[in-house]
Amino acid sequence: MRRLFITLLFGLLLAQVRVGEMRSITSTLDVRDLITTGQDLFLATAGGLAKYNINSGDYKIYTKDQGMGDTDINIVHLDSKGFVWIGSKMGVQVWDPDQEMIIDWFQLDIEAVTGFSTYNAIPNDKDMIYAAVKNDGVWGIMEFIYSNDKVYYRDFYGRDDISLIKNIITFGDHLFIHTNEGIISGNPHKDHPLNWTNPYPNLDQDILAIDAKEDVLALITSNSIYSIKLGQTPVALVREDVNILSIHSVSVRGEQDFIAISDSVIYEVGTDKLAGKYIDNSFQFKTIATDLSLTWVGTRIGFGQLDGMKFEHIAGNEPFINAPQTIQHLENNRWIMANDVGISMSGWSNVSSNSYSNGLSSELNLEQSTIHLGTQISNMFEHKNKVFIGLINSKSAGVAAIDVSNGIKVDQLYLPKVYSNDSEEIYVVFGVVVDQKDNIWATSANNFNQPISIFNGGQFRHISISESGGVLSNNSHAITVDNYNRIWIGSPAGLVMYKYSGNIMDPTNDLWVTEVVNPGPSKRTPLDINVSSKNRLWILTPLGLIHKDLQVSESNPVSNTGPTGNNGELIPYFSNVSFNEYSRIRFDPRGNVWVTSQKDGVHIVTENGDYWPDINGLNTSNSNLLSNYVNDVTFDSEDGLAYIATDKGVSLVRIPYANEKKSYKSVGIFPSPFRIPNDKPLTIDGLKDNSSLKIMTLNGMLLRSISNSEVNGYQAYWDGRDEKGQLVGSGVYLITVYDNKGVFSMEKVAVIRK
Repeated sequence: MRRLFITLLFGLLLAQVRVGEMRSITSTLDVRDLITTGQDLFLATAGGLAKYNINSGDYKIYTKDQGMGDTDINIVHLDSKGFVWIGSKMGVQVWDPDQEMIIDWFQLDIEAVTGFSTYNAIPNDKDMIYAAVKNDGVWGIMEFIYSNDKVYYRDFYGRDDISLIKNIITFGDHLFIHTNEGIISGNPHKDHPLNWTNPYPNLDQDILAIDAKEDVLALITSNSIYSIKLGQTPVALVREDVNILSIHSVSVRGEQDFIAISDSVIYEVGTDKLAGKYIDNSFQFKTIATDLSLTWVGTRIGFGQLDGMKFEHIAGNEPFINAPQTIQHLENNRWIMANDVGISMSGWSNVSSNSYSNGLSSELNLEQSTIHLGTQISNMFEHKNKVFIGLINSKSAGVAAIDVSNGIKVDQLYLPKVYSNDSEEIYVVFGVVVDQKDNIWATSANNFNQPISIFNGGQFRHISISESGGVLSNNSHAITVDNYNRIWIGSPAGLVMYKYSGNIMDPTNDLWVTEVVNPGPSKRTPLDINVSSKNRLWILTPLGLIHKDLQVSESNPVSNTGPTGNNGELIPYFSNVSFNEYSRIRFDPRGNVWVTSQKDGVHIVTENGDYWPDINGLNTSNSNLLSNYVNDVTFDSEDGLAYIATDKGVSLVRIPYANEKKSYKSVGIFPSPFRIPNDKPLTIDGLKDNSSLKIMTLNGMLLRSISNSEVNGYQAYWDGRDEKGQLVGSGVYLITVYDNKGVFSMEKVAVIRK
């Protein structure tokens, strides 16, 4: 196996990033399609477009950081001009490899793209690109045309008699469309696609795969493999007595020389021959491309080259999962994320729900999970050097404690009451929290009316609905602990507070208190709850975000509910945002509230009731956020980073809310040298609170002052101009940063005026 060391490491990724700017962390292991130019491979992956140089081994990943409109891509195609066409659920993108940029992006209500083909059957005519798409619920082909080196969308030809298009190719002067209903074909210049028909009606079999190169067409049916020369009748290479039902892709190398793949086998096809060249159940072979003597195969976990009977697998040092359901920043500047497929920790250490060969597992630093991760990771947090995760629909446990001191090792399992469905017994944990006495609390669904479980070492206790006086329910999901070590639980009735004294396994005194969330009979069930360091209980409801200020009184624990309008009516934050039971409330290092949505991105309200960056939060329309489907967010308190977990990877954004700097030892300036004029200003990073700056010449002449009101958290910016707005000349300048107590630091920067 060849291991790729991807150069976008976190230090390089984020060392010189301004507040508000984003970087993407995705996994390109899931290769859905690939094409070869002879020199480069272009790969369509779940984590963006990737380019692999065959000669040097260089590997580049292109995401939203490089201008991609969408990163979860399925199809790639190289046209006659050398541009790469990219298909995804978000539409069609055209990539210029030379400029490394998107030159066109066509959304056009496209729901899926399953293939591309370049059509230039008429000499000296304009090239046309055809895409097999699902558009507004209808399958058909979309036509694009080159004119004066620009790409234009021309038309869409839909057919109601097609339930799925698997591929589209050009063969001679015809387009061949591979559908669930068979092959349909026609000349786009002569016949309307609605009139296209099956060119081989005598092949009354299911079509598994097609491909064409020059004047040879490969066609694989449910019981035979055909080689078809242009203008000639099909020739069966493999007869009916050979089982080929598992084949799903084929690539033409010569007239009677094909390479085909199933999920686990790479085949060589010739006259009366179907030979298994390589067999492996670990990879899940997904796509294939051939170029002269080279055969490239994309898999679920990387890609590789077939060389004789040997398959050289290639993968990058990247996370195993790409759509984290939960994420947590850890001590020692590490972070971990998880979903039902596996767990990945920066480094990378990986755990998978599936088993792989020993060699592959070793190369990927991948271990098989010793527990069933269920269908959803509900929550994750770090406590005393262990990571705790809540599991939904797990066959193994409700809560798992993971030792991350050396890789990812399951340390202990916690078992609430099981939930029995029609076929099996499972554990369903919606929320997990730890109190001040190291008790682990879990809310769960079960058949025993005991929705709350508490664990401490080898001891456990399950609290029943009747024990709570009926205030709990089996729909009690959200849970948190306040600064008085009281437990708060969300229920259909609103909020439930539980206070215990002594040993929780045998408490000397139990107190249950209910609190209304929203006035009125409906929409009162909290979707999530969390308590800030200032003892403010934040509650997310379907109507929006509200808060309750807590006090020491146990019989009357709430002193105030907000936010309120002039008339005292409750006016929730983000009432126009779509939230659900998987939306989360999180706090950044300065106590600001971050709320995730699986439709509208992430929204932030500051401690003083303002919004950051504004009321719209962060979404795909106003930032490079990978997706509006946000599952979770966690924070690097020292460096001021928010890790936003989406269904397409992790977006990292620099925020102005890091822990307060204690000194000026970490002051940094970038870019250096600073070339002016510049669209992006010089950034002075690592500032203490209430810092001000002076920019001076080497002989001490003051050019520009920047007050503390102009500082963005721990960053300040200079556009290269003096107080009069004039650009300064080339040279070396002094930048003095100082706080309100007179402590200062002096830095130098070289300025080059163009």
